[in-house]
Amino acid sequence: MSNLPIAALFGSIRTALQQHNQLILQAPTGAGKSTALPLALLEWPELQGKILLLEPRRLAARMIARYLASQLGEKVGQTVGLRVRGETQVSSQTRIEVVTEGVLTRLIQADPELEGVGLILFDEVHERHLATDLALALALEVQGGLREDLRLMLMSATLEGQPLQQLMPQAPLLESEGRSYPVSVEYVAVATHQRWLNELVAQVRRQLASQEGNLLVFLPGMAEIRRAAEQLQDGLPSNVRVCPLYGQLAPAEQDAAVQPPSAGHRKVVLATNIAESSLTIEGITVVVDAGWQRRAGFNLRTGQTRLETARISRAAAAQRAGRAGRLMPGHCVRLWSEAMQQGLAEAETPEILRADLTSLVLELAAWGSDPEELAWLNPPTELALQRARDVLRQLGLLDQHDSLTRLGRRVHELGADPRQGLMLVRAAELEADNPGALQLACLLAALIEEGDPLKGRDLGADLGRRLSAAAQGRHGQMAQKWFRQLGRGARKQPAHHELAGLLLALAYPDRVAQCRDNGARYQLANGSGATLLEQDPLLGSPYLVVASMNERVGQGDALIHLAAELDPATLQAQAPHLFVSERHAQFDRKSGVLRAEQRLCLGALVIRRSALTDLEPEDHRRALLAEIRRRGLDSLPWSDRAQTLCARVALARQYLCQEAWPDLGPEALLANLEQWLAPYLDGMTRFAALAKLDLYTLLRNQVPWSLHSLLDEELPERLTVPTGSEVRLHYRADGVRLAVRVQEIYGQSDTPRLARGLLPVTLELLSPARRPLQITEDLAAFWAGSWHEVKKEMRGRYPKHLWPDDPANTQPTKRTKKFS
Repeated sequence: MSNLPIAALFGSIRTALQQHNQLILQAPTGAGKSTALPLALLEWPELQGKILLLEPRRLAARMIARYLASQLGEKVGQTVGLRVRGETQVSSQTRIEVVTEGVLTRLIQADPELEGVGLILFDEVHERHLATDLALALALEVQGGLREDLRLMLMSATLEGQPLQQLMPQAPLLESEGRSYPVSVEYVAVATHQRWLNELVAQVRRQLASQEGNLLVFLPGMAEIRRAAEQLQDGLPSNVRVCPLYGQLAPAEQDAAVQPPSAGHRKVVLATNIAESSLTIEGITVVVDAGWQRRAGFNLRTGQTRLETARISRAAAAQRAGRAGRLMPGHCVRLWSEAMQQGLAEAETPEILRADLTSLVLELAAWGSDPEELAWLNPPTELALQRARDVLRQLGLLDQHDSLTRLGRRVHELGADPRQGLMLVRAAELEADNPGALQLACLLAALIEEGDPLKGRDLGADLGRRLSAAAQGRHGQMAQKWFRQLGRGARKQPAHHELAGLLLALAYPDRVAQCRDNGARYQLANGSGATLLEQDPLLGSPYLVVASMNERVGQGDALIHLAAELDPATLQAQAPHLFVSERHAQFDRKSGVLRAEQRLCLGALVIRRSALTDLEPEDHRRALLAEIRRRGLDSLPWSDRAQTLCARVALARQYLCQEAWPDLGPEALLANLEQWLAPYLDGMTRFAALAKLDLYTLLRNQVPWSLHSLLDEELPERLTVPTGSEVRLHYRADGVRLAVRVQEIYGQSDTPRLARGLLPVTLELLSPARRPLQITEDLAAFWAGSWHEVKKEMRGRYPKHLWPDDPANTQPTKRTKKFS
């Protein structure tokens, strides 16, 4: 252990921690920052209290805890403990706890003073998981307000693109050179029409034949790992073993991939980006990198998380290549060109900028701080935060003040994803009338969290077909964890899966889906679309609740992976607040006749409708507004004067911004039709009647009376030119233009200016035939410069008109020389 490169920094680290409560440590993978350093810290008596070592991945946390314990000749749970989701091994002897990100957040929430904790090590910060950013923000607040003696150390394999020093400017930065051997890099570009997986498999075979040692192969996801493993099974030497490695594997299979092979044998590890950092895989000398990763992206418009296959960053590519140089000189094959390498992003986009933030917002509500009050590596966007708040309010977890409700507090205490936690809590409430509801909800939560246990089998999307499998393995362990927390007195056998739709709908009301045209296409309550594969047994079901789906790039509808049938009446009985009864009226597009109905709606879905015959003026008004929104503002009778007014007010908002001008832009007008247009629709029963509207008067009425004269003075409709003529000004979004014959502007030395002199008028100077001669915002420069060339040409073409040498000091005229 003492031979690891990090040992050379032990003295500097110890001194820094004695003098500072924050420290940044950059050390490449293999330097020993997560293995040798924690054990060394145990021997420094000045570091009082427990050490929390945060690892962003469960697999890495388990392996590191096991390794540290073995170095002490102990089992996990003694000096070295482990806390990950669904597994806790700690005791009164524990001095180092290896924890995952979400666990650290829960520890802070449970004990904001972190009593007994002296140091938190944030390992692999560069991965920038959402939970890491949140845990770090909370730890910084604890340190700043409650525990100045609490020490924080951020550890990263790379600082490229990471604002660690901006977040903690007073923290010393220590760097370890690490210990690695040179890695030769070979670029093998795959043509766009070529299947890269085939080339990757071919490269693996070539490297096995030409290189010594074990191979680490990076692929984007489980599907590609399985296909590559299938292709590699044929023709490999008998002493070569293919080992998959990804997060959903059972612990025994993960161990097999990580441990060194037996003597005389080799292995090919097919891994996702889980193997980029944290993990040490023994004996790797060759890396084959596809250059792709699977990552989650959140669509704020639809509220759906989609899995994207995206290019890795340069930082990730360097991390992956470095895996080949841990023990001896290695080799890395990259399946892209050297030119493409230069075009890769410097670092990954932090998850906090591309993820669903409902869990984060729930945690912050429980913590009692607004996001802007915390110190972030990258602050979350307000748009994503607001959408998360809207979802949590709809679920009843936040009140109108964005504070936790009683239900929200129960869900938060459970420690689950907010939606799954809500499903579990509500299932516990339903248990009395529906025995087995809680156990069913626990299985559903495990299915959603851990993924389809029967993935790859042609079973369709029906969740009911997975419940037996979900009771086994890691799914079963997670289900039983939830059941132990909530299941006192509950039946251990799950209820029939026909209840699954209701349980899911309570947590995902926005994912209730209504069949379109008795086919495979569905509309979701959130307004987006989804589809089932052909021949799916659920095809044509009137209503579904979608538990898992994936948006597809370039295609409108998401693909449904897991779903359950639903009777909307059962959901309405349990959650009536989700449903809205409303009158709806619209004009028939063919006949133009108004048709009205009473609708029961769940989000964008119409669950039930009945025709109405007692039409009211309000029905006509709503229908007209809806039709205008459908057709757009251009369907209204716009005059030039009305359009000019909107442009004038827009410029007033820009240049006379100290006044309270209304927003008359297209988006604001369309969004606020009820305020400015609806009062003038009384008595109108057909769309054609809108042609009678005086839009100029309607819109001018939106400008406060006290500002009318200011608008007319500073941004008038017409401008008086030196001849006394009042010439119309042409307003547009970016300025104002005046088209005038050049003879009428004689005597004007400078460019006219509006809006208290802040807005120059663009002059379009015209010939006697009203053809453009010059466009300028600097009249003085024009008179002194290019006017002389214009004058020469115009004298020959229009000899009857006046073309003076000094137009700025010449009497303006509307006439020819004969009548001047």
